[in-house]
Amino acid sequence: MKNRLFIVVSVLLAGITITPAFGKGRKKKTTPAPVYHAPVISNATGNAITVSDQKTTRTFTITRFTEINVNGQRATTADLKPGMTVNVTIAMDPSCASRIVATGLPAKETQKSGPGKENIPR
Repeated sequence: MKNRLFIVVSVLLAGITITPAFGKGRKKKTTPAPVYHAPVISNATGNAITVSDQKTTRTFTITRFTEINVNGQRATTADLKPGMTVNVTIAMDPSCASRIVATGLPAKETQKSGPGKENIPR
């Protein structure tokens, strides 16, 4: 009887110690994180700006109270060019922009200044 009890206890202990080694199984496949594309200006007129991202396009009205910054400098609507990366803060009216922060220059805004010279923005 003692031998049977010893065998049963030994098998149970062996099963308990081996089980965690087999418990992990296969690793789950990780899905890649979605790639974030910053919104860009698709059109800018005297009193409106159209901003596009991957899925949506929105047009915001620019008022005299809208704060505009381009590359860290105060700017006007004339300084906003299509292709610039933009961050728009909406006003109390969701169709109006309270603040527009644009960075960068679109690729077509650079020109060669001569042979062997680097690109200089206009």
